[in-house]
Amino acid sequence: MHASIRESCDFELLFIDDSSPDGTAGVIHEIMQSDSRVRILSRPGRQGLGRAYSEAFSLVASEGSWDRIFMMDADLSHQPRHLADLDRALDESDFAVGSRYVRGVSVLNWSILRLNLSVAANSYVRLVTGMPFSDCTSGFRGFRSGLLPLFVSSGIRASGYAFLVEMLYRVWRSGHSVSEVPIVFVERRSGASKISAGVLLESVLTPLRLSASRLLGTGVDRRYHSQTPL
Repeated sequence: MHASIRESCDFELLFIDDSSPDGTAGVIHEIMQSDSRVRILSRPGRQGLGRAYSEAFSLVASEGSWDRIFMMDADLSHQPRHLADLDRALDESDFAVGSRYVRGVSVLNWSILRLNLSVAANSYVRLVTGMPFSDCTSGFRGFRSGLLPLFVSSGIRASGYAFLVEMLYRVWRSGHSVSEVPIVFVERRSGASKISAGVLLESVLTPLRLSASRLLGTGVDRRYHSQTPL
């Protein structure tokens, strides 16, 4: 990933590593010796994708040095060539989602079962929450830094992959503009799945919780839009 974008002069890479057994941290530390734009946030054990992003967002918010933040998997499932497309989308929108489904299906190396599960999951999220987006579960995203308080101060509860759904829901319910950018997702050819039964259960319950909070008037609403300078 670093090799793919290192010619760009205006970026900083923050890798989040939860004690990965494949030597990821060691490789990143080697890169850091020759490129000051690369950093690593090392965390003990596997604490979940949501908690990893929450900690990273808090760190970035405390520094306040960047106008735009992008999220992606570092195994090249999310291709760096799409970063420019997300960046352009942020010229007009507050939040951009790299969508696998906005123009048909753009996924490589997935089984039919895996694809059907992903499509069904997105249909479920849209049905329960009312969000209109084709890919509510994509982890390839970009947003303007003014949105950071929406993710840090308000406290997203989901700790696993459902974090992505709750994050997008908060943006949408707050009235911020969202764009979907077509991407091609290429499944990594090595590595083990990190999805547990608990993560799956949270993914099912989180949309229900978000919908219930809206109906009860206890969730984030569009009034937040005016409180977040972009």
